[in-house]
Amino acid sequence: MIKLSRGLSIALLSAALCAAPAFAARPSDAQIDQLMQSMNYERMKGEMLKQMRESAEMMAVAEAGDRLDDKQREALTRSLARQMSMVEQMLDWKAVAPIYRKVYGETFDAAEVQAIIDFYGSPAGRSIMEKMPQAMGRTMQEMQPLMKSMFERMQRELRDEVKDIVDGDGNTAPAPPAPPAPPSAPQPAAGG
Repeated sequence: MIKLSRGLSIALLSAALCAAPAFAARPSDAQIDQLMQSMNYERMKGEMLKQMRESAEMMAVAEAGDRLDDKQREALTRSLARQMSMVEQMLDWKAVAPIYRKVYGETFDAAEVQAIIDFYGSPAGRSIMEKMPQAMGRTMQEMQPLMKSMFERMQRELRDEVKDIVDGDGNTAPAPPAPPAPPSAPQPAAGG
């Protein structure tokens, strides 16, 4: 048996410990697929599509106002449905799986992915997954007044700054567009 000096032994042990993360096993594609299944990707996608659809409908109605007749409203509804269908196809698991596999495979090691799977497979994990959309929706709803106030303030300040710029150098450049309206708050799920 080779006897190493104490300093060399410590140096080798330190190097081995520092290199250990580099040797952590990458999760397999099947393991990442299982993780997305345990996180209920399809349900998350459905919730996201629902919120996007509601926001798009509200923006379209706000933009068109009362100017549309019934035939134009039907055309707008068909157009929104076509657009949402494209988004749904884009978010289909077969389309996004390579992205999730790459990102999760580069971010987490196999043991971490398994720990997440185990957590979401537990009663507490399943309960959290069930409540997360409600928590996110309610958070957005509670933030609406704050967001509205911030956007109104930004718009006022921007208008004042443009006025100062125009008045200051005599140019009459058009005012920049107003900041976008805050997103609408998703409604909490029934029974929540």
